[in-house]
Amino acid sequence: MPSPSLEPVSFGALRVWTDPAALEAGVLVAFSERHGGVSEAPFHSLNLGARAGDSPEAVVENRRRVAEAVGFDASRLALTRQVHGVELMRATSGAGGILGEADGLVTDRKGVVLGILSADCAAVALLGAGGVALVHAGWRGLAGGIVERGVRAVEPVLAAWVGPAIGACCYEVGDEVVEAWNRRGLPVADSSHVDPRRAAVAELRTAGVTAVAALDECTACGGGFFSYRRDGVTGRHGAFISPL
Repeated sequence: MPSPSLEPVSFGALRVWTDPAALEAGVLVAFSERHGGVSEAPFHSLNLGARAGDSPEAVVENRRRVAEAVGFDASRLALTRQVHGVELMRATSGAGGILGEADGLVTDRKGVVLGILSADCAAVALLGAGGVALVHAGWRGLAGGIVERGVRAVEPVLAAWVGPAIGACCYEVGDEVVEAWNRRGLPVADSSHVDPRRAAVAELRTAGVTAVAALDECTACGGGFFSYRRDGVTGRHGAFISPL
């Protein structure tokens, strides 16, 4: 497996970040941005989250567009009802929808596409000897060790990709978060700011994963991604991984 990377690929107004070398090696990895869809404000425009309050028809069309651009069958997409926990579910087939409550997915079945939706939290995609995994790494999940759980589910891990997330520049938190991160040994930028991307990479390193590509994009600073912290009511972008 070549060293992981993330490169932008545009399909008109729709842009995703992918790893071309991983695709050639038989693994699809992609992170979507917020533009190129049909949703209206405040979900404009490529909202993939059905629970955000957007039109269901718009969400279906947006998911179809992403699937077509990235190169997978939307009916093979497996999602969960994310609850900011640390539970993982095994996906044996893509259902084109929700499998249950969990914040991570694991599969070793070719063609099954794992999906995580977010709007500030990091998504961590993992390729291992035991299959692929995808975890939703918000502050609670990171403090609870969800990245390590994902690693253990498919270890040894050959490559990892960390998607866009809010940066310490924009993520001011309270004492509860700082204390939880300190207990876990996660990096804290200062007394009141944390960085989920940096923390996810640190967790991967601690778990022995050295081949890591991280997208250095703050979801709150720029306009390319959805941000709950910045906008409140907003859409969700997606992270995907699938063994082909």
